[in-house]
Amino acid sequence: MTTTSTLPWFDDGDPIPDPTSVEFVRVEVARRVEAGDLDEATVIHEELAMWAAHRVRRGLPELSQAAERRLEEAVRGAVNGLGGLAPVLDRDRVENIHIHGCDQVLVECSDGTTARWPYSVAESDEALLELLGELFARLGHTSREFSSAHPIANMRIGAGGPLGSRVAAVREVCARPRVAIRRHRLAHATLDDLHTNGTLDDRLHAFLAAVVTAGLNVLVTGGPYAGKTTMLRALCQQIPAPEHVITVEDDYELGLHLDPHRHPLVTAWEARTAGAEGTGEITLDDLLKQSLRHSPSRVIVGEVRAGEITALLRALGNGAAGGMGTLHATSAAAVPDRIAALGQLADPPLPIAAAHRWTASALDLIVHVTRHDTPHGRHRTVAEIVEVGPVGDADIPDLTPLVATPPGQDRAVPIGPPSPGLLDRLIHAGLDPDVFEPPALIGGGRR
Repeated sequence: MTTTSTLPWFDDGDPIPDPTSVEFVRVEVARRVEAGDLDEATVIHEELAMWAAHRVRRGLPELSQAAERRLEEAVRGAVNGLGGLAPVLDRDRVENIHIHGCDQVLVECSDGTTARWPYSVAESDEALLELLGELFARLGHTSREFSSAHPIANMRIGAGGPLGSRVAAVREVCARPRVAIRRHRLAHATLDDLHTNGTLDDRLHAFLAAVVTAGLNVLVTGGPYAGKTTMLRALCQQIPAPEHVITVEDDYELGLHLDPHRHPLVTAWEARTAGAEGTGEITLDDLLKQSLRHSPSRVIVGEVRAGEITALLRALGNGAAGGMGTLHATSAAAVPDRIAALGQLADPPLPIAAAHRWTASALDLIVHVTRHDTPHGRHRTVAEIVEVGPVGDADIPDLTPLVATPPGQDRAVPIGPPSPGLLDRLIHAGLDPDVFEPPALIGGGRR
């Protein structure tokens, strides 16, 4: 990574509240609320007005409306337990936040640039650890311990957008606390949104919409930060409203249950880590096994990372049509071996030959996404889509490319139709089979 000394300071043109001012107002708000003045919103408004008047009396310039708004948002976040994290979590351009000690904060922005955050997020590393301990204990869906005894913790907090942010923290095994925060910027992205921002062209948009309508089982793959969750979220937005959808995640990220108008029948489950006594753990595997008892139309898994892959394949192979999930992989071709490797982590381990058979019977398509960082910015695209067929002569599932990225280009194009049975399902779902014609044959060139 580029050293921090060569990186610019973060500046999106919007004022960043001074942490000293935020903390001063927060303390006054907390004092009044603890004394019984329970209307927190009114207290914050009054304390900010008194603080602004105090500035004027000292001869300091009045804050702009934008600065006042940002200060109020930061104070509200601090009061709710976010402390010095509140201002950086509230920046629309920020995708990832890297904290390497209280005063070393780097942010990755949506345009692919990296910058230094101009303020510390806590007064000391000890104060940062205390803040993180409170976050994990109180602000997640389930309480999680972050201490010397449990030095690694992960959770989602309800800040940084409609779906909040994913927090991963480590202590004890490093010189200073390390925290990585992933903000869910595209909380309710649709295929239309991905079409608008250039991730999908017309034909891929139509193809993927039909894939969901037809109830195909899909695995979205890609590398870190390639846009797997955003793509899965967009695919899920195409699911017809009456269907019963079960989502299974380590931490809530998909957010289908937060939009009851679009998805009125969602059962959202989140895994739970063991408590301080080592009991109470509920794994993705546990939840996936339970899911079929709840009569789902579709089972959606945020991400499979280990032996729970066997439960997902079992769920999809048992007739839960239209199931989807995400998986880290370097390419679509690498997926069968990746699934077989994860199957070895199951209890009992899934034999490799069985993993390939299950993959062939459970999956219809692999949608592989990728991220491109260029001097002109960052964009994400679909790199390839393959159909998963039966186990072939090589003893792995046959993979038939349907969409691929030509050499030297960064945009995928359809290169051939799926198998007749799959094509019939897509046509029945409303897809024009012309989307699979080579580009030169579309429109006037076809004649």
